[in-house]
Amino acid sequence: MNRSLLVALTMLTAVSVVSLASGADPVGVPASAPAPAQAPAPVPPVAPAPEPPLSPVPPPPPHPLITRRSVALGAAGVAIASAAAATAFGVVALQNKSDYDKTPTYVNTDNGNNFAAYADGCLALAVAAGITSLVLFVTSADSTADPSSPPRQASVISASPLVTAHGGGATAVLRF
Repeated sequence: MNRSLLVALTMLTAVSVVSLASGADPVGVPASAPAPAQAPAPVPPVAPAPEPPLSPVPPPPPHPLITRRSVALGAAGVAIASAAAATAFGVVALQNKSDYDKTPTYVNTDNGNNFAAYADGCLALAVAAGITSLVLFVTSADSTADPSSPPRQASVISASPLVTAHGGGATAVLRF
């Protein structure tokens, strides 16, 4: 009984909401005369606020402890740690291969393959971090150089990759 009463009230509420949205009188008594439509009041135009003049704000100075050289040393640390992890995973993978040779089971195969994949991933990370470290270290500015000294001259030899529609290669430029 209570459930049917709840359903009836819910339906009545839904009908009232729909009738209000359609503009009908919810009580069911027709209105005597429609209300006259009023034109909306015109909105006066608003002038945009003047923008403040832009003043050049210099960027904050870099943190003195974070330099390209310190980031290069961090990347070198990651390379060393991942090389050590790759060695450890490689040793464990070889141990699992030895276990598989003694007792060939699916578990030994699966573990050996997993550890070999972990070793490969750590080795790839070591190579990437090592190259990153090398590039950052070589391109870092010398901290002992005098900032008022003239900039260094361009390289005598520069190399770059060459990609064409039918192949690729390398180019070298010699400046003298």
